[in-house]
Amino acid sequence: MNFGASLLLGIVQGLTEFLPVSSSGHLVLGRELLPDEALQSPGILFEIVVHLGTLAAALIYLRREVFRLLRSLAGTGGATPEGRDAVRAGRRLVGLLLVASVPAAVVGVAFQDQIHHAFSGIGFAAGGLVLTGAVLLYFRRPAGKTGEAAAPTAAIPLLPRGIGDALWIGAAQAVAILPGVSRSGLTIVAGRQRGVSPADAARFSFLLSAPAIAGATLFEGASALGSGALAAAGGVVALELTVGFVAAFVAGTLALRWVFNWLARERFHHFGWYCLSVGGIGIGLSSA
Repeated sequence: MNFGASLLLGIVQGLTEFLPVSSSGHLVLGRELLPDEALQSPGILFEIVVHLGTLAAALIYLRREVFRLLRSLAGTGGATPEGRDAVRAGRRLVGLLLVASVPAAVVGVAFQDQIHHAFSGIGFAAGGLVLTGAVLLYFRRPAGKTGEAAAPTAAIPLLPRGIGDALWIGAAQAVAILPGVSRSGLTIVAGRQRGVSPADAARFSFLLSAPAIAGATLFEGASALGSGALAAAGGVVALELTVGFVAAFVAGTLALRWVFNWLARERFHHFGWYCLSVGGIGIGLSSA
């Protein structure tokens, strides 16, 4: 790897992690379209670092919500009736995030081999992109409120109304384990279909992404330790790791901001046309 490759891979990771275009789908299609020398693996250590960059972007961008959740878990700020309400709301949201994380965890463990097989060819990824595009376009006018300001606010007790809503959003995240299916796209649409406002659906989606990214990173790290892959990561120098992390962090932060802005302007569904186009190209390549 070199400086340019580290920068490019970090940017791609940061953008596709949060934009509704599927990072996994682009990875699989990239293996088909790019020359072999451009696809040399940067190594598991680099992949872990760029994932940490996107995780940092989500946590810092939503820092107000994250700090309130941490304070509610610690029980601080509950000396007044308003404070006690905030603590209860924060703990309720943590519980809903845990509930919403269950479907993807169950599917990931139960169908590990089948999911791995789906990543072996471009057919699944192309189909997943088409599915993502169709969902974004079909549900462009959801049941929830529209036209609300889509920027983080001071309140937490928003988001899903109960366990049923959380499980519905979690089921969407479970489907997004498949290549080409956008996690952010499906979870935001799922939230909006349950009557959650655009901004709140995005907040819940990105808060939900934190344990998903962290869990995937820990899994990759544990697998690498077990196979000795990290011991062979010496070829990835500190500069490459730093560039990748910073690029993923900056690109991820910009992607988060863009998603909130596009939701506020009711333009989020425009990504559906992009997904359909890229998915169509992938289907053409797989059938050639």
